[in-house]
Order: sequence, then C-alpha cells, then structure tokens
Amino acid sequence: MNSSFNESTIDLTLSTTDLKTSFSDDGLEKYLENFKEYIAGDSKRKTSATCILCKEIVWHLKNATSNYSRHLQRKHKVEFDSWSKQAYKEKNNKMKQAFIEESLASSSGTEKYGSTHPPQIELAQMVFKNFIIELGLPLSITEKSAFIRAMSTVDPKFRIPCRRSITNEYLPKMYNQILNKLKKTCLAADFISLTFDGWTDRRVRAFYAITMHYVDQTGQLRAHLLAFNHISGSHTGENLFMEYDRVSTSFSIGGKIVRLITDNASNNLSAFGELVIPGHRPNDDDIQNSFDKQEELLRLPCFIHTLQLVVKDGLNDSECIRPPLSKVAEIAKLSHKSITIAEKLQNEKFSIPEAIVTRWNSQFLTVSKVVDIPNTLLNDLLNEQKKTELLLSTKDLAVLREFISIFTLFAEATTRTQAEQSISISLVGPSILAIYYDLENESRICKHTKPLCHALMTSLLARFGGFLLNLEIPVDDHVKHRNTFNLFSDDIFLVASFLDGQFRLRWIIQSALPLDTK
Repeated sequence: MNSSFNESTIDLTLSTTDLKTSFSDDGLEKYLENFKEYIAGDSKRKTSATCILCKEIVWHLKNATSNYSRHLQRKHKVEFDSWSKQAYKEKNNKMKQAFIEESLASSSGTEKYGSTHPPQIELAQMVFKNFIIELGLPLSITEKSAFIRAMSTVDPKFRIPCRRSITNEYLPKMYNQILNKLKKTCLAADFISLTFDGWTDRRVRAFYAITMHYVDQTGQLRAHLLAFNHISGSHTGENLFMEYDRVSTSFSIGGKIVRLITDNASNNLSAFGELVIPGHRPNDDDIQNSFDKQEELLRLPCFIHTLQLVVKDGLNDSECIRPPLSKVAEIAKLSHKSITIAEKLQNEKFSIPEAIVTRWNSQFLTVSKVVDIPNTLLNDLLNEQKKTELLLSTKDLAVLREFISIFTLFAEATTRTQAEQSISISLVGPSILAIYYDLENESRICKHTKPLCHALMTSLLARFGGFLLNLEIPVDDHVKHRNTFNLFSDDIFLVASFLDGQFRLRWIIQSALPLDTK
C-alpha cells in the first residue's frame, strides 16, 4: 500500500499512544519507526510503521501488532528469534511479579468480595474519594505493595481497584454523578454569583476556572466549581465570553446570574464590561444616565485584586522605601541559603519567610518578621557572613516600622476577604473606609514615608473613588479615574455591610465621617 496517499494521520509517540505502548510491552519498538495512525480516508482505523532493518512499510489494524511481528519472522529470522526469547522472558517476569503482588494483597486462601458486595463498594469509595481525590494521591498508589499490605490489614477480603478501573470506570461514573448533582443545584438556586479566575500550570498551559456562589434553602453560603477548562490560543475577551456563555448555557443559569466577579485585566473588561443583570435592562435607552448604567452592570471587580493594584501603585511611586526593602529581601534570601544563619535564627525562635512576588502581603510578612528580630542579633549574623552592606541602620528600621504601620490594615483586609467559607463582600465597605482614614492619619504622623502615603491615597481615590463619593467623601477632580472607579459605587457594597450582623451601622457610626454624613 502506498504511504503517499492523501490521508489524515496523527503521529504516535511512546508516551501518549496505546499502539506504541503495546510495542514497548513486546519490545518491537527497536525494530520499527515512523508509527502512524490513520483517522480518515481509505486507511481509517489502520496503523503503519517502517521497518528499521529493511525500510519496508508494514500495515495493520489499530491496536494490533501481529503483522509487525509476522514481518520480523518472515524477513529477519535472527532478529525475530532474539525478540521472541526476550518477550518470553519478560512475560515470565511479569507473571512472577503479579504472583508476588497477589501474595502481598491477601492472606492465603482468603476469598475476595464480589464487585457488588456492600463492604467492597464502601472501601472502594473510601480509596477513591478520601485517598485519591481529597489527599491528592496518584492513581498508581493502588498498585503499590505498601498500600496493598495496608488495605489487606483493613480487610483481607477487599479487592483493591486497579488504576485502569479507576480511570475507565470510577472517574467517569463519579464525574457524571457530580455533574448531575450540580445541574440540580443550579436548577434549585434562585440567584447565583460567579467568580472567574485564570491559572497556569508548570508547563504554562492556561486554565479558566468558573465558580458559582449561592445561598441555599437553609441560609448557608455555598460554592461549587462549575468548570476548570483548558483555554487554548489567545485569551481575548471574545474567547473568555464564549467560555462563560458555554458554561452558563450548559448549567442553565444564564437568567439567574446576578453578579460576575473578575480581576481587572483588559480581556475581562472586554468580555464582561457591558453585561447587565438579566431583567434589569431599561426599556428606553434614551433616558438611561451613566449612573443607572453602572447600577445595572453585571460585572464587579475583585476587591483583593484592586487593593493589590493600590499597593503596587504606592510601592512603584515611592523611592524612599526601596533601599530598606531591598535589604530585607536580600536578608530573607540569605537566611534560606546560609545554614549558619538559619540555625542561629531557629535557636532564637525566629524565622524569615521568603516573599512571593505575586502576593504583596507575603512581602509585608517578610518585613514584619525581619523587624521582629533584635537588631543586634541580626547585625551580628550579617557581620559573621561579611554582609555588611545589608546592615539595617536606624533610619532603615524607622522606615520599615512606618511601612508596617501603613500596610497593617491593607494586610488585614486582604487576609479576611480571602476566606472561602464566609461572606466577604460585606468587608469591602468597612475596609475601604478604614484604610482611607488610616492613610490620612499616617500621612500626618509619618516622618520618612509621606510620599508612600500620598501615592497610596491617590491610587485609593482613583480605584475606589465611587464608593467614597457615596459616603460624601470628596474626590479631587484632578485624580484620574481608573476603570474600577464607578464600579465600586454600586450600592451592593453599602447594603451588604448594613445587612451583616458584625457591622450593621456601627462601621459608619464609629468612623471619622462628619456627623451630618452619618
């Protein structure tokens, strides 16, 4: 058969295809190359490979290898005999290994449970749900000798499911069960909010997560992951909206969504910036003013992401804090590289965590831990390592203490609003108001970091100004409005705090707002 036919093919690789895996099991891969599987045309469902010894193309049906071994037997007798002996030897070794594993798995003569026996079902679900799903253990654990012995101790009659059974039976069955439950949950919910987030793995493959949030019939806050899908190609607003539309249609929740929470990336603004709450579109667009339009927008910005942008603006525009912060970063790195410093700090009950670039509050924690170390102890350690350029001067320490004082409320707001099992939107209003008045106070008492306070205040007004205007706090006309300015004027941020029992009106009454505003 001519291999030059115009047919669709896919290349087969050792790590990803059943065909070459079967070759690898038999040892045929060292005699053949250019494996191909044909998925269209006259050769559909056939495979081909080129003999390395004579360059002849050998054909066979998919998932079979007899033609390849037959070619070797007819055309290359010496190599076939060598391959046959090796294959027989490996087969015997596998049978011996299987016998060993069988011996380890159960006591001699112990009868195993049937597949429908209640204890068999219960233990299989325990292995799958508790070990593999919740603990994140690999599927291959069910084939490990130590695990087999442990489960034999639990119940000698238990038949441990193999990796293939988990992959082909348990996983699809569990997935379908959960999917059906989610669809029923979506059907029962009256109002749903969605949060969107992007992730990348170690191979820089992008994934898009969509999580639903709702209050159930008992008044409890619930959250379920609806989708965690690979996003290929450019992450344009159009592609993100298509993913959102696909998921909302699949779960029939399009008319129940009251809010979408995303970060402030331009593609999210493009995808969701003009969406309005279902049922709230005005009948007459001519009488719609800009304030009404913002009221009806479906998308809300992520508070933590917006707050982090305020912090980023402040740090970028403040030269006064960079030298001491650079020293702290180098000290943290040194404490993880030098065994001597690490041991001495540990003996004194101190530790310095390394900051994570993408999480500013980890940098705040690093600074706090360094400042907590007595300066004499820290300087002695640095002198021993001949790192005198990292010694913290009196001014450095003063700047760092002011830095901690300024960002304490930022860090607290970030930590508290990251809670997964509690309502966090009610924290937004009190947090913004508290940070605003704290920055005003810090700018009056700080000696070295006034530029930092000014930069933070400017960014706070630019990004959260709409909310502050609702509280009759003036925002200078010269402040450039960011894309979140008007979005935070949504009344939901006020109402949510008033309805939360831990705040009610106290956050207004006890604030520094003028009496007439209160």
